[in-house]
This record gives sequence, C-alpha cells and structure tokens, in this order.
Amino acid sequence: MSKIILREIGKIYRALNSFSDSILKLHNLEKGQYQYLLRIKESPGINQQNLSSILLVDKTTTAKSVNKLVNKGYVTKKIAVVDKRNFNLYATEKGKELCDFLDKEEAFVTQISLEGLDLKEQEALLKLLKKITANVTPLYNESKKNKKEYFINLINKENEY
Repeated sequence: MSKIILREIGKIYRALNSFSDSILKLHNLEKGQYQYLLRIKESPGINQQNLSSILLVDKTTTAKSVNKLVNKGYVTKKIAVVDKRNFNLYATEKGKELCDFLDKEEAFVTQISLEGLDLKEQEALLKLLKKITANVTPLYNESKKNKKEYFINLINKENEY
C-alpha cells in the first residue's frame, strides 16, 4: 500500500508538470522554469541559494534556470549589497505579466485537481502532504552532502527484513 501512495503522488506531479510545460512553451519557458519565476516574483530580492532551498533543487540547476530567465527578459539579477558575491533576483515587468498568467494557470489546475474534495478533505490532504514533506526534506538535504554510500548501506540494511 505505501508504495502506491508515492507512485500516485508521482503521477500527479508528472501529469500537472507535463500539462504546465506544454502550455508554457507558448511563452518560451522550458521545463519547470515557471516554478523559479513564480518564487522570484513572490519573494523579490531572493538570492539563488534561498531559491534553491525553497524549490529543493541544487544550486547549479537553479543558476542555469535563472540565467535562462534573465536571457529571456523575465528576471533581473542585481549584485547584493551585503555580499557582493551574491545576486538578488527580481521579476521584470515582462516576468510579472507572465506571472499573472501563471497564477491563473495554477488556479485552473488546482480547481481540476481538487474537484470532488470538500474543504475538510482538502485540509486533511494538505496536513498529510506537509507531514510527508517534513519526512523527505531532511533526506533530500542529507543526500546533497555526498552521503550516498551511507544511504546505499541504509537502503540495503532496511531491505534485509
């Protein structure tokens, strides 16, 4: 049963991501770039490190996506006042206009996704998903610290039962 839960979450993610990516190609956005743009608009002045943390993505992937958004005119980078090695990120007017569409697209897929669920069911689902997120976030963070051998050993040990 437990494997099925994560597989269903994966199906939901892939279906919604594929839908969004296909629609957003019309705006010259590549896979997943809309997530970066929305977070930048929601948090003006955010730096790439914090953006990576929010999205649970490595810094290299974030840097590549942000640079593509800059090149397309959706985002600007300004050197941080406190630490000149960092950049603060801001949505441009063009980026903000696209975010208006992205907000509508998000509302559209949310409405379809939650159809048939009453408010109590939605609240219960959110509570459960937050628990799962809290469980897996440390796993993600630790895996980024090059502890892969540790996890391989742990996985093999867990499967001995």
